Amino acid sequence: MGVIRFFAATLVLALFCAVAPATAGQWTVKRVSAPAVYTVDGKTWNKVVRGMEMPKVAWINTGGGGRVLLLRDKDTMLVNSRSLVAVIEKGSNRRPVTDLRQRSGSVTVDVTPRNYDQMTVSTPYMAAVVKGTKFTVSSARGKSALQVQRGLVEVRNLKSGARARVGAGGKAEITAAASASISLTGTNTTALTAATANGNAYGLTKEKTNNAGGNGNGNGNGNAGGNGNGNAGGNGNGNAGGNGNGNAGGNGNGNSGGNGNSNAGGNGNGNSGGNGNGNSGGNGNGNN
Repeated sequence: MGVIRFFAATLVLALFCAVAPATAGQWTVKRVSAPAVYTVDGKTWNKVVRGMEMPKVAWINTGGGGRVLLLRDKDTMLVNSRSLVAVIEKGSNRRPVTDLRQRSGSVTVDVTPRNYDQMTVSTPYMAAVVKGTKFTVSSARGKSALQVQRGLVEVRNLKSGARARVGAGGKAEITAAASASISLTGTNTTALTAATANGNAYGLTKEKTNNAGGNGNGNGNGNAGGNGNGNAGGNGNGNAGGNGNGNAGGNGNGNSGGNGNSNAGGNGNGNSGGNGNGNSGGNGNGNN
């Protein structure tokens, strides 16, 4: 009799553990379609099983036709077929924060709004910060894209640092061919800042103004006959017949018949018949 009671108690305990809710803040597998596997060490791959609790650091890999639907409280994450994505939990049970790292395929995420940044998303070209929204992020060879169905997501170009906001109905895309820019399409999209590298401005800032041929403070570029002037330490580059002027320590480069002028310690380079003037300790080179 005592043995029967022991087994009965053990069976009840096993059933309770099987139906017990997952740990708060953890993603659990709501539905799964094979093939779908996961790893925590990059060496051993295991089958994704319905009802299982995902480890706090796990890579999920789905094959053709494979899908994994993850659930965390009211949040959902759908890993579509032919995807490789890491789901990393960094927050506490009361403030869950997910680091989603996608290498290929597509993932659709639907998270409820909270008063803190609850998710970061990274692809080979793009990073995003999420508070509460529904969006799909996809990554293929030479391209990363993010499309928002609800809410607002801020995206950043990992190479140039350029940022943009994407709302419902909008899409942001970064390609290897134009890796310094963010292509925005659809509604509710706003370019925020344009990063600069070596004096080259990436055209994302809508507030950028050009006066009398393109004069600006900081970094400016003039292409195809335009003028690029950089004042107070900025860089000015003029290509294909343009003029490049850099004042107060800046650099001025004029290529293909252009003029390069630099004052107060800057460098002035003029190539292919152009003039290069360097004043107050600067260098002036004129090449033909």
